[in-house]
Amino acid sequence: MRCHLILRKFDLDIGLLKKKLIGLGGVVELDIVNERLNVEIKDVKELNGLKEIESMLIEEKGKTGFKQESLRDDVLKIAGRFKDVNLKVKTYPGFRIPENAIKKKLVKLVNLNQDSENVLLIELFNDKGLFYRIFSFQEKKISMDKSRFANITVLIENPRLVDEISDFLRLCLIFGLKMKVIHGNKNEFIKMLNKAKSITKGRLSDFNVEVYHNLKEIKDCRKIGFSKNAGQDELQLKEFLKQNKGRKLLLVFGNDTYGLSQESRDDCGGMFHLTPDYEKPLKANQALAYVLGVCSSTN
Repeated sequence: MRCHLILRKFDLDIGLLKKKLIGLGGVVELDIVNERLNVEIKDVKELNGLKEIESMLIEEKGKTGFKQESLRDDVLKIAGRFKDVNLKVKTYPGFRIPENAIKKKLVKLVNLNQDSENVLLIELFNDKGLFYRIFSFQEKKISMDKSRFANITVLIENPRLVDEISDFLRLCLIFGLKMKVIHGNKNEFIKMLNKAKSITKGRLSDFNVEVYHNLKEIKDCRKIGFSKNAGQDELQLKEFLKQNKGRKLLLVFGNDTYGLSQESRDDCGGMFHLTPDYEKPLKANQALAYVLGVCSSTN
């Protein structure tokens, strides 16, 4: 059976993985379209124990010259093996027919269910001619334990753009975080907040964001600020989080234009610098995602 391997990106030794795959009787190639590993193996269950593999795409139909009729026939035949499917279409540079145009013609052929765990992926590419191939895989929905962040609230100071607010809303929704804002004009911020909610995916109609004039108004929590000028780095941040495990924490970020004000920096109980780059700091939403990763590693 031929399958394509989506690999974990961290601490990955490709050479060692190839040796493991060959040791299991697999024939290993580098995919012609992208950097996935293409493996021919008798039993894909042999691959389940390999920690380097994130997920597998089972090749249902190999590289085939593109014709609308043959693609429809193959999709109909493969989809018929499943109760329902979630259909995905991916085109690569050189294939000029839009993904949506292809998908629109194919969805009529299958019992489409966008929540189905059975996914058919159709890839269309140009390799000295137009081709397609079809994969099946199971999309596993991971339920996150949001309780690990129950003690964390995030704050952004004087956001200037709707997109900044939208990015924070999305992360708060995903990780179950409470959100606060420092802003000099509450009515102006509420207008921006409502616009941000309208463009952000997720149930945000009842999501409350508390507005303050300055950081000193917020009590009963440990305030942690982030700035490129801070003297402490991630190692000190990890130690700080371990020492304050279970305590109420407020993660304080500046806006993407000016960063965190000196007034707010002075009111934080700890100030930390993120990443080794001192020239170009992370945007606020990137910094929040980075910090949540650090928080997870200390749990």
